[in-house]
Amino acid sequence: MNKNTIFAFLLIGLVLLLWPLYQKKILGVDPQQQQVEQIISQESPDSLPVNESRYKTPEPESIIKPAAKKVAVLDLYDAPPETLYIENDRFKAAFSSAGGGTVLSWQLKDYLKLEKDKLTGEDVKKPVNLIPSREQDGNLGVQLVFPDGETYDLSRRIFKVEEADNQRIRFTNTIEGIGTIEKVIATDPGRYGLDVSVQFQESWNQPGYADIRMEWRTGLASTEKLAKDEDTYHQAYALQGGELLKEKKGSTGVREGSTDWVALRNKYFVMAMIPKNGSGKAAFLEKKQEPVEVVDYHGNTVKWKDFNCQLYQSTKEGKAEMTLFLGPLELDVLKSYEVGLEKTMDFGWAVIRVFSTPLYYALDFLGRHLGNYGLAIILLSILIKVVLYPLTRKSYQSMRAMQALQPKIAALKEKHSKDPQRLNQETMKLYKEHKVNPAGGCLPMLLQMPVLFALFRLFRSTIMFRLATFGPISDLSSPDALINMGTTSVHVLPILMGATMFVQQKLSVQDPKQKMMAYMMPIFMTFIFYRMSAGLNLYYLMFNLLTIAQEVIIKKPKAEAQE
Repeated sequence: MNKNTIFAFLLIGLVLLLWPLYQKKILGVDPQQQQVEQIISQESPDSLPVNESRYKTPEPESIIKPAAKKVAVLDLYDAPPETLYIENDRFKAAFSSAGGGTVLSWQLKDYLKLEKDKLTGEDVKKPVNLIPSREQDGNLGVQLVFPDGETYDLSRRIFKVEEADNQRIRFTNTIEGIGTIEKVIATDPGRYGLDVSVQFQESWNQPGYADIRMEWRTGLASTEKLAKDEDTYHQAYALQGGELLKEKKGSTGVREGSTDWVALRNKYFVMAMIPKNGSGKAAFLEKKQEPVEVVDYHGNTVKWKDFNCQLYQSTKEGKAEMTLFLGPLELDVLKSYEVGLEKTMDFGWAVIRVFSTPLYYALDFLGRHLGNYGLAIILLSILIKVVLYPLTRKSYQSMRAMQALQPKIAALKEKHSKDPQRLNQETMKLYKEHKVNPAGGCLPMLLQMPVLFALFRLFRSTIMFRLATFGPISDLSSPDALINMGTTSVHVLPILMGATMFVQQKLSVQDPKQKMMAYMMPIFMTFIFYRMSAGLNLYYLMFNLLTIAQEVIIKKPKAEAQE
């Protein structure tokens, strides 16, 4: 391995060290985001009674109103709210009659969460619940926004249950002097979400003229062992006119414009409110100033971000419709909605996405057909090594040729030490005569770098590896904990990865001047990879073993020829 290859390794390590800074800067607040909250209204139909002036279209300059001064929260707790359930083969969800079906819990049947049993201390697997246990009266709450800026918050108002079964619930509520609200939530087998419709009828039996604001007030629950790591992925999104709006630090204010969806994700799961029939007209994303405290798998109390997300919809004949999605960050599932919801998944920079997207599909295909994602990782490393073998062989030949030319290059340096231009010309002439490419040894490494970056991104945030087991490894998406020592654990895979890298370096490095730096590389890389996912370390360990075998195979013909 020459200096260029060692430099490439150092560059990889440097980029990995700076990755948190990239996440902070790239996934942070957009400086162009507006910070002023607005209320958006719509032109009034000509059929409205002329004596009802509060429903008339205001003058253009008076459309924007400050929301905080106009919100009326309508509490109506003259009877305790009912709890109702909707269930299919994907999830079981509980709803309150307060707010006409605000979400109390949402358990995913296909995904489990590890918890410690308080009595025995043993691991217990329970269905993932995406709804935090706090403030359960606001998620999927309805607000009516009138043209004059007055807003009625119905999220705490008890609705009457008109119809209910495990697939569909219909709620109604009458606001004296205003009108009647009907809210229907329904699902189908095989879906992770609901269809939600809200119908507003004015007191004089005319379709209501008011925008509908659907709200999600809590963010999502922590579902992973390391809540502190998971919280770095917890953020809100909106897609408006093809532009992805992100928020994880502050507030966007009310952002006007055609809105495809409003979403919120943690590490592996996403909530999305998707308006139908192009009715989305504005979005509001806000990280609340005060974080909440959650206790993770290890018993650590962690500060956890809390969010408020709102979707504004214009009504057609007093009706607004949307889809509520609560499910996994699976690429095909998100793409099936055909609204760009897959943009909530982060596959890295554009140049990295060229590699990460096909690698995602390759690992998903191999994992499903082999029945184990650990085997999929091993097979993928073999396939990549086979594809790169011709280039790798040529690279080793180039490195050997370069090493053979070192005495002649040293002689040229001594001969033309006072004439750098002549030295460069003679060196290039020497390379040409012996048909040596000085950069040839770096080509496989340059091809491997984007693959490594892509896998780094996939193993950190792709749900297919979540709690995926491989032999004694219980979770390929997290650092392995193969040796437990009380409250701490020793990660074995990165140590084995470093050891195999040491062997590989010893086989490849021939120049005594490079040996010290080359032997330091395994230590450096072990340190870098020590807290990375078991899946990534398994891939790199396997790749190193294959590289060692490759070195032996390539060297063997040379040894036989010398005999």
